[in-house]
Amino acid sequence: MMKEFTLSKLLKEMLYQPLSISILCCVAVYVLYKNKVDFKEIKKCFFISFMVGVVLRTGSYILILPLLSIIIIFQLKNSEKVESTIKMLMTIFVIYFINIFGVSFLGTNFYEKNTMLTQNYIIEFAIKLITVYLVCKIINIFFYKAKSFKEISPSQIRYRMILSIAIPIAISIRLIYPFLDMKNGDAVFFVIDRYIPEGIPLISIILILIIIYNYDKSVENEVHLKREIEEKYRIEEYAHMVEDMYKETRRFKHDYINMLTPLKEYIDGDNMKDLKKFFYNNVIDMDEDIKWNNSNIDKLRYIKITSLKAILSTKLIKALSINVDIKVDIVEDIYKVDINIMDLCRIIGILMDNAIEASKECEYPKFHLCVFNKGDYVVIAIHNNFFGPKPIIHKIYKEGFSTKGDGRGVGLYTVKNIIDKKYDNVFINTSIEDNLFIQELWIKNNEEAS
Repeated sequence: MMKEFTLSKLLKEMLYQPLSISILCCVAVYVLYKNKVDFKEIKKCFFISFMVGVVLRTGSYILILPLLSIIIIFQLKNSEKVESTIKMLMTIFVIYFINIFGVSFLGTNFYEKNTMLTQNYIIEFAIKLITVYLVCKIINIFFYKAKSFKEISPSQIRYRMILSIAIPIAISIRLIYPFLDMKNGDAVFFVIDRYIPEGIPLISIILILIIIYNYDKSVENEVHLKREIEEKYRIEEYAHMVEDMYKETRRFKHDYINMLTPLKEYIDGDNMKDLKKFFYNNVIDMDEDIKWNNSNIDKLRYIKITSLKAILSTKLIKALSINVDIKVDIVEDIYKVDINIMDLCRIIGILMDNAIEASKECEYPKFHLCVFNKGDYVVIAIHNNFFGPKPIIHKIYKEGFSTKGDGRGVGLYTVKNIIDKKYDNVFINTSIEDNLFIQELWIKNNEEAS
């Protein structure tokens, strides 16, 4: 049944609690996700939590669940970051759910008309604020220590979903049970007036969000796993092919030298007739465009990471095929990099594609690859010349930016997105010297890898 309000009670009931709880929700969201939220997200959190509070204060079990469902659907539909939105919504609903029991534990006498002083509300808000802050800090510390970079398996996701649904239900039953055992008016008032119209819809919404979150994680994990398997298979297959090409080239160079050795005898004997005959029959058909030696591409042998060697070989061969003058400098073994190999291959592929694409616009295209160890870091440096106006460095990593027209500005944005979202030990330096564009990828290895 809908509650009836006087004007003064409307202000106290409909506005005070939503405003105070909205502040608590903003504090909780900031403490829990401070590295992922900005001021705009905090404002959004306040608005959503205030709307939720107003809906709950209607006290109508007929309206609350449908209206809360509409709020969720609207937010998820219009959100660019669905995972962050779900976490924020869960935080808001959990705080409102806990608040229901907090009010009951303080007792109805705390809010009776004769004692409804401003200081009571200040005390209540201060207790809640301190509690929310401390609990969120503890949760943050616990999850930070428990954080692992290992992929979550489908079975782990299922177990997590079962526990995350069972635990809230068990807690809600445990919290309501003492009130069912009491026969005084306060207990009856709490169950009928607060728990049934507000608590049950809130716990239902929380469970729905938990299911959505875990389902999305399961789908995302499955897609990522399939893509990683496919990419790994392709890279390993191509790595074998490149190794075979390299062996074939070495064999070719050896045969080439063997075939040229007889020329010395003809020249020393001043036998021009036989020299011409040998040259046109045996040498003229050899491929004179091979530039492996000048490019130092054989220095990729120092790269001991198969997938990385494969992507570097692929892009260097691509550059050679379009007559880009390439140079490779690697003088020490590279055994390990602390970054997911699929992400590294994506980053290197984008950087090298951009470098080759830019250099081929020049009259004399040049490309320089350098890989080396520097302290705890592995550095992969890519240099290329370019033609045209100097790019503005702070703009090149923005989504959609490109000097090549529409639809070409995705690569560097993707690189920055991968690094910023997933790695604290990786950063990229970009600089321009005259007409030389320089990209340096720095990857810090942990102590065990050093």
